[in-house]
Amino acid sequence: MIGRYCPKCGNEIKEEDIEFCTECGYKFSNKTNSKGFFARLNEKVSFPVIISSFVIFGVFLFIGSIIWSSFMANGAIDLVTYVLLVVVFSVFFGGIFVGYFGCGDESYVLPNFSMYLGSIFAVVSCGIGLIFTFLMGILSALSSVIPVTPSNPSFAPSVDLSFVFEVILFVLLLPIASYLGVYLGYFLKQNI
Repeated sequence: MIGRYCPKCGNEIKEEDIEFCTECGYKFSNKTNSKGFFARLNEKVSFPVIISSFVIFGVFLFIGSIIWSSFMANGAIDLVTYVLLVVVFSVFFGGIFVGYFGCGDESYVLPNFSMYLGSIFAVVSCGIGLIFTFLMGILSALSSVIPVTPSNPSFAPSVDLSFVFEVILFVLLLPIASYLGVYLGYFLKQNI
């Protein structure tokens, strides 16, 4: 590195670990970042804030269930739509908490959003896995007690595409709601 020259002004750079030219301020793009991905992420993400956001998430699950249950009771929405609305509502408000308390400047928004969304998907995956494991255990126990007679259905089962659409919508709305929440929280912090 000793003896290299600035491509903008031609100044000789004598220091080995320098990011900017001492004469013109040109930023050397070939500077390697010695920090790894997780070290850089750790600088931008407040893990206590991410963990605390799940308390807010839980509070808004309760509030959202009260709000959206009236629509389901009136028949305006079905059960799947109800669950989708309650979870997206909760994710949004948990994101506001993350953005407000976890983002120092705009460069913190994307890392905090990523960690928050990843945490949500991890919690949802674990919850679904636990429910699936519990139900499979019950079904296995029942099948060993109750004899099952094999049958040959003469028709093919139908696929409900509206349920598939709602699941795809759910998967798409979670990142949108969490990013909007984190960014709104950051925006409120900067402007209030």
